[in-house]
Formats: sequence, structure tokens, C-alpha cells
Amino acid sequence: MLRRAVFCGCTDRGRTNAARDGRAFLQIFCVRRLRYTMAPNTNTTPVVADLDAFFPLPSAVHSPPFPARVPGVTPASGAALVKTLKDNHVKWHAFFNERGFHNHASHHLVAIYGLGASGPLIEAAYQTHVAYMRPAVESPESLDEKSVWTHLGKENFYSAYLEYFRAQLREKDVTEVVEEYIFSARANIGEGTPRMLSRFFAALIHPMIHMGCGLEFGFLGLVAEGLAQAAVHTPQGDGLYPDTLFEQQPKDAAVARLTALLPSLSLRKDSAHGRAAEGKAGVHAFTILARILADDKYSAASLGLSPNTASNFQSVTTKFGSTIADFAAEWAAELEGEGATPEAFAKKIEELAWVNALLYGVGGWAGRDRSPSKTFNADFFYMHLVTSSLFLSSYVAYLSPRSSVVLLRGYFAISITWFVTLGRCALPIREFYAKTTDMPTPPAAAAAAAGVAPAKGTLTPEVVAPNPWLPIIQTTIAHPGEHVCKLQRALAHNATAYGTREAGFFANTGLEGAEILDSTLFIRAAGLTADRVGWMKEGQAEPEGQWDRAGFNY
Repeated sequence: MLRRAVFCGCTDRGRTNAARDGRAFLQIFCVRRLRYTMAPNTNTTPVVADLDAFFPLPSAVHSPPFPARVPGVTPASGAALVKTLKDNHVKWHAFFNERGFHNHASHHLVAIYGLGASGPLIEAAYQTHVAYMRPAVESPESLDEKSVWTHLGKENFYSAYLEYFRAQLREKDVTEVVEEYIFSARANIGEGTPRMLSRFFAALIHPMIHMGCGLEFGFLGLVAEGLAQAAVHTPQGDGLYPDTLFEQQPKDAAVARLTALLPSLSLRKDSAHGRAAEGKAGVHAFTILARILADDKYSAASLGLSPNTASNFQSVTTKFGSTIADFAAEWAAELEGEGATPEAFAKKIEELAWVNALLYGVGGWAGRDRSPSKTFNADFFYMHLVTSSLFLSSYVAYLSPRSSVVLLRGYFAISITWFVTLGRCALPIREFYAKTTDMPTPPAAAAAAAGVAPAKGTLTPEVVAPNPWLPIIQTTIAHPGEHVCKLQRALAHNATAYGTREAGFFANTGLEGAEILDSTLFIRAAGLTADRVGWMKEGQAEPEGQWDRAGFNY
């Protein structure tokens, strides 16, 4: 069974280890500890500095950075979710056609459940997938601990892999299984060089997303499906994951987990978010972006890229795989040795969330002329980077520190590779902030059709959506597009977890315009997305080809 504690995402065994290591009980359960450290003020009137210390900007969510559930979750919606996931698990194949297109039903269902969908809505969403599913097929033979490594990449062995990993998860802790079959040296550079990490991040990261749904929501069935998916994918981007990345795990790797992803809250100046313990200093992810943007050898013209993304990806990894791997190692340097603290991991996870939202939002707006909409290039590939970043915290909560480093380095490398593969979208941050809104609203026609004027005394009656996230969530859960809910949920989570980030926070990272960035990036991107894919609940028709695949700068 999954053994994650309900308050912080750690496991029972990991929690016990943390206690042995001297972590305070309150820290393990991520409860804030306030500590006043300023000199006492004898004057009855507080000085400005004193008030600032007592009343800073509201803190981020106090629990670890796992996505919150939107109000709306009920026993009925939970029952509908379980019913549909079981049906999908038993009846349908991981790929809905012979070309390897993924079954997204479970991703869709858990996403709208997390956004507060009702039981009937969950069932209706499932039926949109049932209409085109491919039945599960029996594999040529069953697998054991030896043959499990000999049929990798064979799609017709999916059912056998699914049963094998179900058996493994019945007998072992989920951490032990994921470590052994995805992150270990045996699973990557052992006999036959299985390269499971490159399968895990293959096909635009679907196996990672699938398994992440299982880890976040506590479904071992989805974890088994994700492992089986990874096993039958072809490796992609091998050069991004050097053999040196797969050092032998310590014997207690399965229980040496990061059980607290957030530091305690303190007024001490040295407790700033992201301060690592003694160790190497890594560079910021924005700094790596800036380097790539400034070097013409990564341009689409220099690489001879075309709109064929599959061949582009292979070209980029062949030519720059080792360089990108070095970028990832430099970026993650502070996670090595004594620097591998919960604070350091939380900082790097946050950087990944910002990088991918920046590429999707600012890059998509900059490349809007390449979209039929001419308003926003809702890039299909960058969108998957945003949706996959949502699950990083859930993985780190289960993995050993060493495997967490492998995960984050690999994920950053694959994100940078797609950035280059798609033609290095422009990132005009200042112009983006000047010309997009942080208060998106549903179409004016929908508001007018409601025919209801605010009552006298209503606060800010001129504002159609005082909290712009609420209408976006409402229209999202009813949208039939399975990627829409995944993306908007990830952006909403980022806005919650990192909502206190002010302009100036990212100054001195080397990325032009980064000093302008604040947490409204996420609602701006969400609003542009809603406009692009259609406010269907509010009467807008779903556009043809809601996601763009034209890339950038080809």
C-alpha cells in the first residue's frame, strides 16, 4: 500500500527515519513555527520595521507544495473516480491506437476530481474516452524477474508488464519498486542497458505523468500502469542521462526520503527560501535559459530544424545531449552532498515550475502569429512540460535524496531539450506583462446573458470576476479536452504555491526581463489558454485544433 502521511506526503517509514535523524515533529508535519528575532520595542507604538516583521506578505500554503483539492470533492465524486479508474484499468490498453497514442482517461479524471468535479461530471468525462479506446490485449507470455528486462520496448507486452508491476507493488513498498525499476543503476546501465529513465521521460513525458497521478492521489493501480508504460516505450534522449548519473543507491535508499519539503517559517534573515545547507552553489534555471538564448549555435537555423518535432528532438540530443546534461548537473550542484536539504529540493522544484510556465506562457504569447488564433500559440509540447512539472513534489516525497537528484536533473535536461527542439521561443517578458492581463474574464456575451447586475453595496461591482481563477476552474472542469484541465490545474497550483513571488525576486538571474516576473505569470497564461481553447461552458465553441504544433522560429 502507499504509506504517505496525509499532512506532508511522507511515508510512515520515512517519517520514522526523519525522526531518528533529529527532524522536529512539527517540521515533519510541516506546521509553521513562528520565531520573533527582532530587538524588543519599548515604545507602545510599533515602529515600521516591527510591523513589517509581524505583517509580511501572506505566506504560501503551509503544507508541502502538493496540489490542493478545490472544494467540491465529495464521497460521491470519489466513488465515481474509483469506479471509472478501475474500469479503465481492466478494459483498455495504455495506447488507444497502433501508433502509440496514449490513453489519457485517468489523467483527465484525477485532474477534474482535484478541481472539484462532481460524480456525474467525472462519469461524463470518462465516456468521452471510452468512445475511442482500444481493448486491452493479452501478452505473448508472462514475465518474471529475469525476463522483465528482455521485452522492454515491446508494446504487445504491456499487459504482462502491468501484471508484473502489480505483483511487485503487492509485495514491496512503492518507493522500493519505483527506485528499483526507474532510478537504479541496474535499471539504466545494468545488463542489457535497460535505460529505464529515458523510457520514463519518453513520448513527451507521459509515463512520468501517469505514474505521478498515482503517487499524488494514492492509486497503486496508476503507478503500475505508469511503470508498464515506461517499460514498453522506446528510449529517447539517452545522451541526456550520462552513466555517471546512476551511482549505486545506499542500502537504505528506500526509506531515506525527503519528508519535509518546506522550511519552518522564521523571521531570521538567513532563513530565506532556497538557502541551501553547506554545499556547492547551483546556477538558476533562468541563467541556463539565458545562455542558450544568447548562443546562436542553438538556433533553429544553425541546427537545421523543421516542423518535424520527432526528428528535431533526435537531432538536438545527438548534437547537444552531453552539453545539456552538463547544464543540468551545474543547475543541480547544490543538491549534492550536504546541500541535499528539503529547502534546496523545494527551491529547484519551484525553478522548474517557473521555467516551464514561462516557456509556455511568455513564449506562446510571443509566438502567437504562428497560431491560427493569432492571439496565443498554445504549444502542445510546452503544455506537457507544465503539466508534468506538477508531479515533481509527489515524486520527491517518495524517493531517496539520490534518486530525487536523478529525477530533477533528468527532468531539467528534458525540459531544456524541448526548448531547443521547438526553436527556442522568444521570451519578451516586459512586453508580455505590458500587454496581457492578470484579471482575465469570461466572454462578455456570457456575462451579459446572465442579466444580473450586482446589488447595491457590492464591493468592486465593476469587476466581472473578482477572483479570476474561479471562472477559469469552472469552465475547465466542464471542457472535454483532457489536456485543458491538466494544464489549468498545474498553473493554478503554481499560483497557490508561489503566489507571494514579487517582481524583483528573479533579478540577477541573467535572463532579460526576469526582474519583472511575479506570480501573475500563472493567471496570465491561464487566461490566454482559456481564450485559445474556448470558454465552452460560457458559450464559446471549441476551436478546431485547440493546441498548436507549429513550434517557434523555424
